[in-house]
Amino acid sequence: MKLSTMRKAPLLLPLLFALLQACGSTTTVPEQSAPSFDPQDASIGELVRAANATDGLESAQLRILALEAMIASGDNEGATRQWTLLNNLEDYPETLQLRAALLEAQLALRNGQTAKAVSLLTETADTSFEDRPELLSEYLLVLGQAYQDDGQYELALTSYLRLGETGTANAGVSLNVHNEIWDAITRFSPAQLDNFASTANSYQSRGWVELARIVSSEQYSIRSQLDAIRQWQRIWSQHPASQQLPQRLTKLELSWQQRPKHIALILPLQDSAGKAIQEGFLSAYYAALDISRDVPKISVFDSSNLSNVYPIYDAAVASGAELIIGPLYKQLVNQLQQLDELPVPTLALNYSDDSINLSNNLTQFGLAPEDEIEQAANLAWQAGYKNAAIITPQSSDYRRLQQAFANSWASKGGNLVSQSTFGGDTDYADVIKRLMAIDSSEARRDSIVDLLPRSRVEFTPRRRRDIDFIFLIANPREGRQIKPTLAFYFAGDIPVYALPSIYDGLDNPSVNQDLNGIVFTDAPWILTGYDPLKTNAASSLRPAQGPVQRFRAMGIDSFRLYARLQQFNDGDIATLPGATGILSMDENGRIHRRLEVARFIEGKATLEDRAGTASD
Repeated sequence: MKLSTMRKAPLLLPLLFALLQACGSTTTVPEQSAPSFDPQDASIGELVRAANATDGLESAQLRILALEAMIASGDNEGATRQWTLLNNLEDYPETLQLRAALLEAQLALRNGQTAKAVSLLTETADTSFEDRPELLSEYLLVLGQAYQDDGQYELALTSYLRLGETGTANAGVSLNVHNEIWDAITRFSPAQLDNFASTANSYQSRGWVELARIVSSEQYSIRSQLDAIRQWQRIWSQHPASQQLPQRLTKLELSWQQRPKHIALILPLQDSAGKAIQEGFLSAYYAALDISRDVPKISVFDSSNLSNVYPIYDAAVASGAELIIGPLYKQLVNQLQQLDELPVPTLALNYSDDSINLSNNLTQFGLAPEDEIEQAANLAWQAGYKNAAIITPQSSDYRRLQQAFANSWASKGGNLVSQSTFGGDTDYADVIKRLMAIDSSEARRDSIVDLLPRSRVEFTPRRRRDIDFIFLIANPREGRQIKPTLAFYFAGDIPVYALPSIYDGLDNPSVNQDLNGIVFTDAPWILTGYDPLKTNAASSLRPAQGPVQRFRAMGIDSFRLYARLQQFNDGDIATLPGATGILSMDENGRIHRRLEVARFIEGKATLEDRAGTASD
């Protein structure tokens, strides 16, 4: 994640002021006389003018002070200009050179040059800062930010923990450091957290690991998280974070107190999708009731067969709802988005056609195939593939998805070199022949036969060789015919990536043998047993195949989101593990999902991180 200017500036300001107060000697080298005015009380403009009016070491000192203030205030353009005026740094004392190195790294970060910042900081050995506590603190802070921008969260955490252990930070800086520690450690995967815990050898680092674990273990309930945090504070009473929790955790209490107390659910209950969402929603509701009696009042409104959303929406508002979840139909969501502002926060269960959310108070969440297409394209690109082919059903809806994949693949620099479609009664041999250009090969054979005076010609059809992988949109029945047909026409070795529709959610190895090798994404609810609701739902709800299960997962997530929406809007959380995937929200109020990745191995859908073990 790229750290924004607004995020970094509050962290650097208190540290800069602490440095100026604690070590005026860093701006005045003993060998030189001090400037004729107090630089710590001067404005940025005064510092720049004074630097321009003198030369040598004194000019460099003043310009570096101006640079530090510019960076702290977010004036990246001005800081970049001033940096170009610093010359002959190698002639100045080491302290000044180190401060200049930190400034150059900070400028690189602000300008999106993450790799350059990491290189600058790692080339400057931290041993150079050990005898300068005021610079060591800033070095560790900037190094942590650089690693975090670069996605190296374990190294970022190590830097932040060292900063916390230096004991040089004041209260304001300590809170910001705790915020950075928390931001880094909550980005760890469970395996990364376990690995870090195995090497944590200080009271402080072990405490942070345990705090991250208990908050993560109760991620489905804010009430449970608050109880777990208080228990952690009692056990780790001497830990720095016990007295000064990261801001995101202190705001949890406020989120809980301000959660909606009355929810209106607008669903088409006569449709299987609407019914499944309601089942999932109520499953999550009763699970929350087992934890605490502090659950919202639920009012349900049936939107089946409606073409106008406004009457039922007004009725939901009139019922006293503080949050409305629904509607499900895209047509009704489009109508809501036409309003400049909705009277109460609303979590629509579909996405409007306009990707720019113009209506205040409207958040959109659904099972958008566009998210699934983007993730499949990312997987193929990361695997090193360049040339794609695509197989889809015939219809306008699937043409839209075909175009979505083509756009996503082209944006990465890939090529779509072949495509083929199939209908309900399609001969899949013809579909694959068109895709692999075998029909063209056969046409050439026929032309040759017509030209030759003999009737018998030995011929082996050849497929095109420029396809790196195939993107497939199909249901399980269709996939079980397409995959073997690919093998029959000499294309069985081409990797196939598919949407969740390829899997019916049933563990049936004998039936799914023909899907072997296909890589696909799907909801954690379908592929894993991690969710604590999974066992209860399996025993209390009717058996169902993949599509219904996915809508149930959507209902579960819609309930779990009800108290988290404000956290997303405030930027207090970036992601939330859900039954439908890892949830995140974009700047237009659209919630996106990152799904699990699986591969069919011996007829079973196997999580990709386990696939290597399964196939070895």
